[in-house]
Amino acid sequence: MSTAKVDVLRRQVRVVMLLGAAEDAGLVPLNILRLHGFAYLSNVLAPVWDMPVLNGKVLKRRGGPFYPDLQQDLDRLVGQGVVVISGVGHVQDEARRWRLEGAYRLNRKFADPILGALGDFPEERQLGSFIAELGYALSALSDVELDRAMSEDATYSDPMITIDNVIDFADWRDRNYSANAADKFDRVIQGGNATPGEKLHLYVRHLHRRINGER
Repeated sequence: MSTAKVDVLRRQVRVVMLLGAAEDAGLVPLNILRLHGFAYLSNVLAPVWDMPVLNGKVLKRRGGPFYPDLQQDLDRLVGQGVVVISGVGHVQDEARRWRLEGAYRLNRKFADPILGALGDFPEERQLGSFIAELGYALSALSDVELDRAMSEDATYSDPMITIDNVIDFADWRDRNYSANAADKFDRVIQGGNATPGEKLHLYVRHLHRRINGER
């Protein structure tokens, strides 16, 4: 199998993981922008779990992160029957362009064998644990807060990066303000040694406070 095909397969597996974690956390069905937001947070917070960033570059948009490759993978998974879409329609984005809208969830008949097979691969098992914990952390946010989370995320809301410019935290760890902020929560844990899971939950709690005007 070529490297390009392996990359596509890994991205598709990531989508299945994201939707599986969202379902376990009670977040489904996920609309398009919430799913892309979940994918973004799984990228930007991956270093907290000592995981490599799958995609550390994203175009900054007013409506929140959107990954064209992820959307293509999602469309393929829908075509394969692994993912189910409901409430299909069209909405205008911030540039007044029409895009597909819908809510996604897994077809467990086809998705469960994929998720079950991942346990045989240590790296994928670790990735699955991270995404699952992130899903549980995000489940503490309301739907409105989920939609506004990117406006308060330390990296995505960086005022030095303007709309329609690329946010790049792939090659520059010092520019991953989200992971760096989460790592600093060691200071608020008794004993000063927060687990990766605690850091994820504390970071999401931090987003909740900022969304609601608390500092």
